[in-house]
Amino acid sequence: FFSVVQRNFPFVSNGSLHSSLMSALSSTSSSPPSASSPLPTTVAEKVAYAESLKNTGNASFSAGEYLTAVKAYKKIFLYINGLHGADSQMKGFISAMGAEERWEAQDDNVKVDSKDVEDKIASLKVTANNNLAMCYLKLEKYERALSYATACVGLCGREGNSKASYRAGRALVALKRYSDALHHLRTSLEGDPENKQVMKALAVAERGEKEERKKAKGKEKEMFKGAF
Repeated sequence: FFSVVQRNFPFVSNGSLHSSLMSALSSTSSSPPSASSPLPTTVAEKVAYAESLKNTGNASFSAGEYLTAVKAYKKIFLYINGLHGADSQMKGFISAMGAEERWEAQDDNVKVDSKDVEDKIASLKVTANNNLAMCYLKLEKYERALSYATACVGLCGREGNSKASYRAGRALVALKRYSDALHHLRTSLEGDPENKQVMKALAVAERGEKEERKKAKGKEKEMFKGAF
């Protein structure tokens, strides 16, 4: 991990980097490591620590401490980004680009041999993005909420994610992008047909989109008024 940071920030020393990270991590871990404790290095340690950060974020969110939750969820990526399985989508993409040897040589890309661990990593990425979208909705940071929600939807592929689609739709309604919101909310409702929150948001989006079309027609009519 340190090698990745130092390739991008060569002016940062190992000592100051370790000190800064230890200070930041101590604020989110349920069992903060002491100054002398080593940072997680193995795949198992990184995944376990990412799980603990998820739990810390969940507790902070439940307490209404949304910014604290955001910090915990974002730190998850410090430990799971760069971990990949032998059959991961990223590995396949790199292979197709003819850069597999360089990919294997990078020490920040750690191969995961266990399917169980690989599934946990994928789940953590989905959860972190989804929960960040939830936090940013609470904080009324709708562009950020949309970004994380759509990232979550993308990670889930064809299976989709009803909660993430709902959060993307809610963010789009708040941004008054009703047509786009309809797509996400209808997708969410397909996955969770009895969800009243989704139904309510969908009704708001439909009214907003209808009003948008009405205004557009009025402007078009006014534009061509007296043209003939």
